[in-house]
Amino acid sequence: MILATTPTSAIASAAAACVLSCALAACAAPREADGAAPLRVMVKLARASEDANAIAAEAARVAGVPVNYAAAASPTWHALVLRCAAAQCDAAIARLRAADTLYQAVEIEGRKTPAS
Repeated sequence: MILATTPTSAIASAAAACVLSCALAACAAPREADGAAPLRVMVKLARASEDANAIAAEAARVAGVPVNYAAAASPTWHALVLRCAAAQCDAAIARLRAADTLYQAVEIEGRKTPAS
């Protein structure tokens, strides 16, 4: 039996690169099959939290559209991805902004994408 002599760190690096490229490909998808386009927003929580699942679930409940957690900038600032069509997104953002006991701020992320 011959064993490969590839160092563990090289395998881990290759696996990380694969995961990263898959994640980037998913983010770059311009539209989803159901017609909903991802909209990335930043929310500032009224109460700090680091529970990504709870933050996304509460945002989905309030917004009325599917929400995925993207990243934390701090314990109060979090990036979320709303899955909605244009008119749905406008209403979802309005509902998030109206929930001022949960969110101090709700901002549409301003990063430029190749399509914009």
